[in-house]
Amino acid sequence: MSERNPIDATTSVNITGVRVEAFTESALIGRVLEMSEGDTTQVAVGVNAHVCNLARKDARLRRLLGSSIAYADGQSVVWAAKLLGGHLPERLATTDVAEPLLRSAAAEGIPVYFFGAAEGVAERAAAILRGRIPGLKLRTHHGYVSPEDMPAVLDEIAAHGTRILFVGMGDPAQQLWVDTYRDRLPAAVLTCGGLFDWLSGSNRRAPEWMIRAGLEWLWRLMIEPRRLAKRYLLGNPSFMAAVAAQMLRRSRA
Repeated sequence: MSERNPIDATTSVNITGVRVEAFTESALIGRVLEMSEGDTTQVAVGVNAHVCNLARKDARLRRLLGSSIAYADGQSVVWAAKLLGGHLPERLATTDVAEPLLRSAAAEGIPVYFFGAAEGVAERAAAILRGRIPGLKLRTHHGYVSPEDMPAVLDEIAAHGTRILFVGMGDPAQQLWVDTYRDRLPAAVLTCGGLFDWLSGSNRRAPEWMIRAGLEWLWRLMIEPRRLAKRYLLGNPSFMAAVAAQMLRRSRA
Protein backbone atom coordinates (compact mmCIF):
# COMPACT_ATOMS: atom_id res chain seq x y z
CA MET A 1 0.00 0.00 0.00
CA SER A 2 1.34 3.42 -0.93
CA GLU A 3 1.69 5.90 1.91
CA ARG A 4 0.93 9.60 1.75
CA ASN A 5 3.20 12.28 3.07
CA PRO A 6 2.60 13.10 6.76
CA ILE A 7 -0.39 15.39 7.28
CA ASP A 8 0.38 18.89 8.46
CA ALA A 9 -1.04 19.18 11.99
CA THR A 10 -1.96 22.84 11.36
CA THR A 11 -4.44 21.79 8.65
CA SER A 12 -5.88 18.74 10.38
CA VAL A 13 -7.32 17.68 13.71
CA ASN A 14 -6.86 14.42 15.60
CA ILE A 15 -10.37 13.24 16.56
CA THR A 16 -10.13 10.24 18.93
CA GLY A 17 -7.17 8.90 16.97
CA VAL A 18 -8.40 9.71 13.45
CA ARG A 19 -6.61 12.54 11.64
CA VAL A 20 -9.23 14.64 9.81
CA GLU A 21 -8.08 17.22 7.28
CA ALA A 22 -9.48 20.75 7.15
CA PHE A 23 -11.19 21.04 3.76
CA THR A 24 -13.73 23.40 2.30
CA GLU A 25 -15.99 21.91 -0.36
CA SER A 26 -14.09 23.51 -3.23
CA ALA A 27 -10.74 22.40 -1.78
CA LEU A 28 -11.94 18.80 -1.40
CA ILE A 29 -13.26 18.70 -4.96
CA GLY A 30 -9.96 20.12 -6.21
CA ARG A 31 -8.07 17.49 -4.24
CA VAL A 32 -10.10 14.61 -5.72
CA LEU A 33 -9.63 15.95 -9.25
CA GLU A 34 -5.91 16.18 -8.53
CA MET A 35 -5.95 12.58 -7.25
CA SER A 36 -7.61 11.43 -10.46
CA GLU A 37 -4.54 12.54 -12.44
CA GLY A 38 -2.12 10.45 -10.38
CA ASP A 39 -0.32 7.21 -11.13
CA THR A 40 -1.17 5.51 -7.83
CA THR A 41 -4.44 4.96 -6.01
CA GLN A 42 -5.40 7.48 -3.34
CA VAL A 43 -8.50 7.16 -1.19
CA ALA A 44 -10.77 9.83 0.28
CA VAL A 45 -12.91 8.87 3.29
CA GLY A 46 -15.69 10.83 4.95
CA VAL A 47 -15.30 10.68 8.73
CA ASN A 48 -18.18 10.85 11.19
CA ALA A 49 -18.72 9.71 14.78
CA HIS A 50 -19.48 6.15 13.64
CA VAL A 51 -16.21 5.88 11.70
CA CYS A 52 -14.28 7.20 14.72
CA ASN A 53 -15.98 4.65 16.97
CA LEU A 54 -15.13 1.81 14.59
CA ALA A 55 -11.52 2.95 14.22
CA ARG A 56 -10.94 2.94 17.99
CA LYS A 57 -11.64 -0.82 17.99
CA ASP A 58 -10.18 -1.84 14.64
CA ALA A 59 -6.44 -1.49 14.07
CA ARG A 60 -6.71 -2.30 10.37
CA LEU A 61 -9.31 0.42 9.83
CA ARG A 62 -7.15 2.93 11.75
CA ARG A 63 -4.26 2.10 9.45
CA LEU A 64 -6.42 2.54 6.36
CA LEU A 65 -7.77 5.86 7.58
CA GLY A 66 -4.24 6.99 8.38
CA SER A 67 -3.20 6.43 4.77
CA SER A 68 -6.33 8.08 3.34
CA ILE A 69 -7.51 11.62 2.81
CA ALA A 70 -10.02 11.99 5.63
CA TYR A 71 -12.60 14.81 5.63
CA ALA A 72 -15.40 15.78 8.01
CA ASP A 73 -18.54 14.03 6.83
CA GLY A 74 -20.32 14.41 10.18
CA GLN A 75 -21.27 17.57 12.07
CA SER A 76 -20.24 15.86 15.31
CA VAL A 77 -16.66 15.70 14.00
CA VAL A 78 -16.69 19.45 13.28
CA TRP A 79 -17.96 20.17 16.79
CA ALA A 80 -15.42 17.79 18.33
CA ALA A 81 -12.58 19.54 16.50
CA LYS A 82 -13.61 22.87 18.04
CA LEU A 83 -13.78 21.36 21.54
CA LEU A 84 -10.28 19.97 21.02
CA GLY A 85 -8.88 23.35 20.03
CA GLY A 86 -8.77 22.68 16.29
CA HIS A 87 -10.78 23.90 13.33
CA LEU A 88 -12.57 22.09 10.51
CA PRO A 89 -14.19 24.72 8.28
CA GLU A 90 -17.41 22.86 7.48
CA ARG A 91 -19.21 19.56 7.40
CA LEU A 92 -18.77 17.98 3.98
CA ALA A 93 -21.54 15.43 3.64
CA THR A 94 -20.61 13.22 0.71
CA THR A 95 -24.26 13.50 -0.41
CA ASP A 96 -23.75 17.25 -0.86
CA VAL A 97 -20.26 17.07 -2.38
CA ALA A 98 -21.04 14.35 -4.94
CA GLU A 99 -22.97 16.39 -7.52
CA PRO A 100 -20.58 19.38 -7.73
CA LEU A 101 -17.69 16.92 -7.94
CA LEU A 102 -19.42 15.06 -10.76
CA ARG A 103 -20.09 18.33 -12.58
CA SER A 104 -16.38 19.14 -12.41
CA ALA A 105 -15.51 15.64 -13.61
CA ALA A 106 -17.90 15.98 -16.57
CA ALA A 107 -16.42 19.35 -17.48
CA GLU A 108 -12.96 17.79 -17.60
CA GLY A 109 -14.05 14.58 -19.35
CA ILE A 110 -13.12 12.37 -16.39
CA PRO A 111 -14.81 8.93 -16.41
CA VAL A 112 -16.54 8.02 -13.13
CA TYR A 113 -17.84 4.71 -11.78
CA PHE A 114 -20.35 3.89 -9.01
CA PHE A 115 -19.86 0.53 -7.29
CA GLY A 116 -22.11 -0.63 -4.47
CA ALA A 117 -25.65 -0.77 -3.08
CA ALA A 118 -28.42 -3.18 -4.03
CA GLU A 119 -29.04 -4.11 -7.66
CA GLY A 120 -30.50 -1.20 -9.64
CA VAL A 121 -29.90 1.50 -7.02
CA ALA A 122 -26.61 2.89 -8.36
CA GLU A 123 -27.97 2.79 -11.93
CA ARG A 124 -31.09 4.75 -10.92
CA ALA A 125 -28.84 7.35 -9.30
CA ALA A 126 -26.67 7.46 -12.41
CA ALA A 127 -29.68 7.92 -14.71
CA ILE A 128 -30.80 10.93 -12.67
CA LEU A 129 -27.32 12.42 -12.68
CA ARG A 130 -26.80 11.89 -16.41
CA GLY A 131 -29.98 13.88 -16.97
CA ARG A 132 -28.73 16.73 -14.82
CA ILE A 133 -25.08 16.81 -15.90
CA PRO A 134 -24.36 16.96 -19.64
CA GLY A 135 -21.35 14.95 -20.72
CA LEU A 136 -21.11 12.90 -17.53
CA LYS A 137 -19.25 9.63 -18.23
CA LEU A 138 -20.70 7.40 -15.54
CA ARG A 139 -21.16 3.65 -15.31
CA THR A 140 -22.32 1.50 -12.39
CA HIS A 141 -22.43 -1.94 -10.83
CA HIS A 142 -24.28 -3.13 -7.75
CA GLY A 143 -22.28 -4.25 -4.72
CA TYR A 144 -23.60 -7.80 -4.35
CA VAL A 145 -20.71 -9.52 -6.10
CA SER A 146 -19.12 -12.84 -5.12
CA PRO A 147 -15.33 -13.06 -4.81
CA GLU A 148 -15.33 -15.30 -7.88
CA ASP A 149 -17.08 -12.62 -9.97
CA MET A 150 -15.12 -9.67 -8.63
CA PRO A 151 -12.29 -9.82 -11.23
CA ALA A 152 -14.86 -9.29 -14.01
CA VAL A 153 -16.24 -6.22 -12.24
CA LEU A 154 -12.74 -4.82 -11.75
CA ASP A 155 -12.09 -5.40 -15.46
CA GLU A 156 -15.28 -3.47 -16.26
CA ILE A 157 -14.19 -0.58 -14.04
CA ALA A 158 -10.84 -0.47 -15.83
CA ALA A 159 -12.39 -0.78 -19.30
CA HIS A 160 -14.47 2.34 -18.64
CA GLY A 161 -11.21 4.25 -18.20
CA THR A 162 -12.38 5.10 -14.69
CA ARG A 163 -10.36 7.76 -12.91
CA ILE A 164 -12.80 8.43 -10.03
CA LEU A 165 -14.46 5.45 -8.32
CA PHE A 166 -17.20 5.81 -5.71
CA VAL A 167 -17.47 2.74 -3.44
CA GLY A 168 -20.71 2.53 -1.47
CA MET A 169 -20.72 -0.47 0.85
CA GLY A 170 -20.94 0.95 4.37
CA ASP A 171 -18.22 1.24 7.01
CA PRO A 172 -15.88 -0.56 7.47
CA ALA A 173 -16.71 -2.95 4.59
CA GLN A 174 -15.96 -0.35 1.92
CA GLN A 175 -12.53 0.51 3.32
CA LEU A 176 -11.65 -3.18 3.61
CA TRP A 177 -12.80 -3.79 0.03
CA VAL A 178 -10.60 -0.93 -1.20
CA ASP A 179 -7.65 -2.30 0.75
CA THR A 180 -8.17 -5.79 -0.71
CA TYR A 181 -8.38 -4.68 -4.35
CA ARG A 182 -6.30 -1.51 -4.20
CA ASP A 183 -3.76 -2.68 -6.78
CA ARG A 184 -6.54 -2.87 -9.39
CA LEU A 185 -8.36 0.38 -8.59
CA PRO A 186 -8.22 3.74 -10.39
CA ALA A 187 -6.29 6.77 -9.19
CA ALA A 188 -9.06 8.38 -7.11
CA VAL A 189 -11.37 6.36 -4.86
CA LEU A 190 -14.06 7.76 -2.56
CA THR A 191 -15.82 5.58 -0.02
CA CYS A 192 -19.39 6.85 0.16
CA GLY A 193 -21.61 4.61 2.31
CA GLY A 194 -25.27 4.91 1.35
CA LEU A 195 -24.73 7.71 -1.19
CA PHE A 196 -26.40 5.86 -4.06
CA ASP A 197 -29.58 5.34 -2.00
CA TRP A 198 -29.81 9.09 -1.43
CA LEU A 199 -28.96 10.09 -5.00
CA SER A 200 -31.44 7.60 -6.45
CA GLY A 201 -34.28 8.83 -4.26
CA SER A 202 -34.54 5.49 -2.44
CA ASN A 203 -34.00 7.49 0.76
CA ARG A 204 -35.16 11.08 1.26
CA ARG A 205 -32.85 13.71 2.73
CA ALA A 206 -33.69 15.44 6.00
CA PRO A 207 -35.39 18.84 5.93
CA GLU A 208 -32.93 21.66 5.41
CA TRP A 209 -33.38 23.00 8.96
CA MET A 210 -32.32 19.64 10.41
CA ILE A 211 -29.25 19.53 8.17
CA ARG A 212 -28.26 23.08 9.20
CA ALA A 213 -28.74 22.20 12.88
CA GLY A 214 -26.54 19.10 12.62
CA LEU A 215 -29.51 16.80 13.20
CA GLU A 216 -29.46 14.77 10.00
CA TRP A 217 -28.47 11.75 12.12
CA LEU A 218 -31.83 12.07 13.93
CA TRP A 219 -33.69 12.06 10.61
CA ARG A 220 -31.84 8.94 9.53
CA LEU A 221 -32.68 7.28 12.84
CA MET A 222 -36.35 8.16 12.30
CA ILE A 223 -36.51 6.57 8.84
CA GLU A 224 -34.35 3.50 9.64
CA PRO A 225 -34.76 2.93 13.41
CA ARG A 226 -34.07 -0.80 13.49
CA ARG A 227 -30.85 -0.57 11.49
CA LEU A 228 -29.47 2.61 13.04
CA ALA A 229 -30.65 2.59 16.67
CA LYS A 230 -27.44 1.03 18.01
CA ARG A 231 -25.24 3.22 15.82
CA TYR A 232 -26.76 6.47 17.05
CA LEU A 233 -28.29 5.82 20.48
CA LEU A 234 -25.21 3.97 21.74
CA GLY A 235 -22.60 5.23 19.30
CA ASN A 236 -23.11 8.96 19.76
CA PRO A 237 -22.63 8.83 23.58
CA SER A 238 -19.59 6.58 23.05
CA PHE A 239 -18.09 9.14 20.67
CA MET A 240 -18.81 12.00 23.09
CA ALA A 241 -17.14 10.08 25.91
CA ALA A 242 -14.07 9.42 23.76
CA VAL A 243 -13.81 13.13 22.87
CA ALA A 244 -14.18 14.06 26.55
CA ALA A 245 -11.41 11.62 27.47
CA GLN A 246 -9.17 13.13 24.79
CA MET A 247 -9.88 16.63 26.12
CA LEU A 248 -8.97 15.45 29.63
CA ARG A 249 -5.69 13.97 28.43
CA ARG A 250 -4.86 17.22 26.64
CA SER A 251 -5.57 19.30 29.74
CA ARG A 252 -3.38 17.07 31.89
CA ALA A 253 -0.57 17.28 29.35
